[in-house]
Amino acid sequence: MKYWIILILFLIDRITKEMANRHFFDGIKLNFVISFNLVHNYGAALGIYIPRFLLIFFSFVALIVLLLLYKKLGFLGIAFILGGLLGNLYDRVFYGYVIDFIYMNNFFVFNLADVFITLGGFFLFLKLIK
Repeated sequence: MKYWIILILFLIDRITKEMANRHFFDGIKLNFVISFNLVHNYGAALGIYIPRFLLIFFSFVALIVLLLLYKKLGFLGIAFILGGLLGNLYDRVFYGYVIDFIYMNNFFVFNLADVFITLGGFFLFLKLIK
């Protein structure tokens, strides 16, 4: 049952990215800080350029490592990281770039997969400090 969490997070990410790709969110502003703008990110975090094949390779390595460690580190944090990792990996494999659409004013653009990965890291941090 718990593996459904990974699938649900992946599907939420995919649905929102498809909506963004179809310009569903264009021009929407939540407040003076967050708005929605479609960006195709061909690099890594914060737009740092790393060749696509390396990003895909390291994503698979991370996937394997996380699957091996989830019993030791706790499932919730790993599940969030895997849901986000699979969402961005899907984009890299099938599109050649990651679909980003949540824009923080003059800072960076990200997607829900990035949010899930960050939350997963936070959950793992909490688990490790206990």
